[in-house]
Amino acid sequence: MKRLPFTHYVAATGLAVASAIVSISPAAAAQARSISLPAMPLDQALQRIAAETGEQVNIDPDAVRGLTSKPVRNARTAADAVRQATRGLPIARQQADDGSTTVANDIVVTARRDEAETSVLVRSATTSSRLGQSLRDQPRNTQVISSKLLKDQQALTLTEALANAGGVVVNQATVQGGVSFSVRGFSSNGSVNGLPSPAGSSFAAGASQPLANIERIEVLKGPDAILLGGDSLGGTINIVTKKPSTEERLYASFDTGSFGLTRGTIDANRSISSDDRFSARIIATAATADRNFGGYRGNEDYLLAPSLRFKNGVTDIIASVSTSTQIFGAIPYTVLDPATRQPFNSAFDRPIVGGREQFTRIGTTQINLDVTQKLTDWLTVVARGQHVASSFELAQYSPFALLAPNGLLLLSASGVRQTSNLDVIDSYARAVFETGPFSHNIVAGYTHVDSRVVADAANNGGMFAYNFLTATAPPRALATSFSFSNSSVSKQDGFYGQYLLGFWRLHLLAGVRHNKTDVSSTVARFPTLRIKTDITTPNYGAVLDVTGKLSAFGTLAYGFLPTFSTGVGGIRLPDVRTRNAEAGVKWDLFGDRMILNASYFEIRESNRIRRIAGFDTATPGIQGRGVDFNLSGEPIPGLSIVAAYTRTNYRFLSFDPRIGGVVNAQPRDVYSLYSSYRHTLADTVTAGLGGGISGRSRSAVDNLGVYYLDGTFQADLNAFVAIGKFDINVGVRNLTGRQNYFPTITPTYVPLGEPRNWRLSVGYRFR
Repeated sequence: MKRLPFTHYVAATGLAVASAIVSISPAAAAQARSISLPAMPLDQALQRIAAETGEQVNIDPDAVRGLTSKPVRNARTAADAVRQATRGLPIARQQADDGSTTVANDIVVTARRDEAETSVLVRSATTSSRLGQSLRDQPRNTQVISSKLLKDQQALTLTEALANAGGVVVNQATVQGGVSFSVRGFSSNGSVNGLPSPAGSSFAAGASQPLANIERIEVLKGPDAILLGGDSLGGTINIVTKKPSTEERLYASFDTGSFGLTRGTIDANRSISSDDRFSARIIATAATADRNFGGYRGNEDYLLAPSLRFKNGVTDIIASVSTSTQIFGAIPYTVLDPATRQPFNSAFDRPIVGGREQFTRIGTTQINLDVTQKLTDWLTVVARGQHVASSFELAQYSPFALLAPNGLLLLSASGVRQTSNLDVIDSYARAVFETGPFSHNIVAGYTHVDSRVVADAANNGGMFAYNFLTATAPPRALATSFSFSNSSVSKQDGFYGQYLLGFWRLHLLAGVRHNKTDVSSTVARFPTLRIKTDITTPNYGAVLDVTGKLSAFGTLAYGFLPTFSTGVGGIRLPDVRTRNAEAGVKWDLFGDRMILNASYFEIRESNRIRRIAGFDTATPGIQGRGVDFNLSGEPIPGLSIVAAYTRTNYRFLSFDPRIGGVVNAQPRDVYSLYSSYRHTLADTVTAGLGGGISGRSRSAVDNLGVYYLDGTFQADLNAFVAIGKFDINVGVRNLTGRQNYFPTITPTYVPLGEPRNWRLSVGYRFR
């Protein structure tokens, strides 16, 4: 019998004994005694049970073909003996009123490994859509970065992973840890498993998930108030963590490379019940390095992530815990010379100010519970909860201004410490049914978000002037004493609904979310400031299946960012809102082995909040118009291709002489391409090569257009070989050795790209 995971559970109830079912009636009644049988072919075991008990056992021969029974010990009845013999097998048992037992085919639902762990092409539905749609069917431009791709590329950080994402610019020009980013030129805080992340609650650190526990990274283009209730103005980066499956697997890997890199990872997974309904997984990783490429402290990464899952045809429950500590050496940076408008001539392989012990530390404990229950054939309810406790510590000299062209910098030695607690509950019901030629998919739900952030400020350290070119004396010591500075308590309630109507080849989507936010901010020695917001945002979309392979889509999506600051006169500044109008196509190629997303978009921001002359001020928003392409899949066996390209032309909606007229830190073009090919050399030996390029065009540093940074370009190369249970991957990053500078908004903090370096990964499949 063929086992078909991820299909509806089919119970063998009310099964009539048809001609295909063999009925076994023993010639004589067996005497009352216990039955014990060793393991044997299942059909033989069932026949012996019938013969020894004198009871009727009806057998579907297709159901038992090729199966081996479990041992039977001291069974008193035929029903008990059949239960023991078929324990854990893909078999349905039914006891009739006359005492007979029927053994028939059962389609068993079990959890299996997600396609993102085995393929670069991902189609399945995830937490990014409450309608249960696959990414292929959503009326928006989407891109998925699979863990399979990240493994091939030997990616170690989110920054490296997001180099694959078209239209995404990682903000490395920050003294914060974690990763913050913009999508199509507009800010996004991202999500984890479809729920808000701590970065959306004024916590200093950005996204900081260790890659070892990431199943996929979904790049969802356009604002997404329906999903998160705000904050993601240009799009959403949804990080999906790995889940248990029934596959028995124990995989260990070891990485080493330049700058003293050492990393070990264990991924253990298996079914933990005889019927394969329960499964468990545990992922652990530990990584360290002697230094980073700028001469600062080496990065460290520690993770322990156990998870449990129960899955059958109507229920799917996932409970997981992830605890991690990440330490990042200071991001290597340089300063622009105002005379030449080029970086100062200083060494890039050692700290520009101070010693190597400058770092950011982020500790995170995340607890998730996800319950999906199918109540009827047409009604499903979902409840999700997430608790995230995070801590953040910064110990780094932070440049604020260039005081003189001879290299005199205004620096801060204060540092930062923060803690954050975030609790999220999201629950909804989904009804799917048909009326005549129309299909209906209706979702109604509620989200509650509770967050508290507490920040401590340094009591020592402070601002000072320092010449980083002459460095005749050591800089002032970094801060060591901290006390309460400020706190923020935020509560958010969101009520949402979505309706997907299908007719013929057309699918129409409408959604609305009503969001209430209550934020209280307390600054030491000042009264608590409390601000409430009440915002409603609609979303619309349409998909037309032109052919079985080609579909056209259009969307009108809205996003918002509540403003909790006041301007001159104490008046609260207007909320920031965005609108994304987009039209495009999704095209399945090479027999559904590849998919192309292509779209034209216009995204518009109402205003921006900036600090001018000591006051928060609402300034003109920006508009971005462009095209977005991404392609992924395997056009022929062994060949994988993942590509993305986004071109966006930016402009301010109006001119404001206080800020200038150039949109800064946003390159017009962002692109990436990675391809690999594997070939079987022998029964247990495969080998291949992979190579990729990524980069972006030049970008302005300031709004006046005085400083520009050249575009970036990086080429990487990997060679793989798999021998039996061993996997070996040797890679060279930045093959050409090009010096890259990343986008920034200040000439005193220009992040540096990595130099040429190498990595070696060795993995072993124990099971």
